[in-house]
Amino acid sequence: MRRIILATLLLTISLGLNAQKLRNSDIPQEVRLGLENTYSDYKLQGWYFETGQYVAEISIDEQIGRVFLTATGNWQFTIFNVAEQELPTLVANYFLNNYPGYRIKKSEYIEDFSGDNYYRLIIAMKGVGQTEYEMIFDPRGKLTKTNAPDPDFVKKDYISRLNPEAIEYRQKKMAERAEMDGSGLEIRIEDDVKSAGKKKSKDVEIDVPESLDIAVTPKEVLDAFKKKFPRVKDEVWSQEAENYVASFENRGIQTQICYKPDGMMMTKTIDMQKDRYPRKIIEDLNQRYPGAKIEKFQKVEYDIKYRNTVTDRKLETYFYIELSEKIKGKKDRKYIKLTYDKSYRYQGLAGSTDEYED
Repeated sequence: MRRIILATLLLTISLGLNAQKLRNSDIPQEVRLGLENTYSDYKLQGWYFETGQYVAEISIDEQIGRVFLTATGNWQFTIFNVAEQELPTLVANYFLNNYPGYRIKKSEYIEDFSGDNYYRLIIAMKGVGQTEYEMIFDPRGKLTKTNAPDPDFVKKDYISRLNPEAIEYRQKKMAERAEMDGSGLEIRIEDDVKSAGKKKSKDVEIDVPESLDIAVTPKEVLDAFKKKFPRVKDEVWSQEAENYVASFENRGIQTQICYKPDGMMMTKTIDMQKDRYPRKIIEDLNQRYPGAKIEKFQKVEYDIKYRNTVTDRKLETYFYIELSEKIKGKKDRKYIKLTYDKSYRYQGLAGSTDEYED
């Protein structure tokens, strides 16, 4: 039944622009009764007819939904538009952590008569004319179905597009580790026996050795850091993708410096003190998320030499903020990540954009 509902839903959405608006007098009594039996506390916005079904546009708690009913009044499903910032934390985090360089084009919550409710996202790579993909999450935020590309591929592709030279460096490091622990760096092409019934693939597969628990920071990076911060002695190093991050305290302020493998400084991130929060940002946060608690407030600056190497986009200083809100009836808190540009203008949820322009 779920498969039938999904197929009908996709057809409905694709033909939504051709919906025929109806008057209340055009609606059969069975259909009106079907709506009343499904929802009790709602405001009717209008009636439509599309894909052979009657559609009631309703408002519940200021949330707009489209209720689909058959000609005999049987309720099929309801589509509620969900603002991106209102998505469950697990859903938002899964998208932000696994699909860098993508954006959410549509987010919805679907209720159907079987009780199998779910969230539905339509995502696409940023840019014009990009392929759209569908992601289905259960009400708890667990991904149950998708036709989107594999997250590992997306992240590697994103990194390679931002930093192409890192691919060669990564392969060199993998080979060095393989020589150290004796596990080979295997490059192979699937043969006809293993891929029976399939054409022989020319795709190269790389078995990646397990990463070391402690990042081995290249000498070029260490030298660049010591030259820039000669008095810092207790820095902690970590590896993010192919880059290296030094975390330390500088004059009482928590600081993070991100380097490329060749030692080029990319970004400087500082934890801002509460008395240094920009007033305009605080005022905007109070309007957008009244009662929310600020968990993290950081300022991110791009190094000028690194900015000069990036020609396909404009890199500007921005502010990264994490908020938490109480969820009614639950002990858990909802976390919200958002960004502001250097002029204190709201830019959206973190991960929804990669650059900040004047």
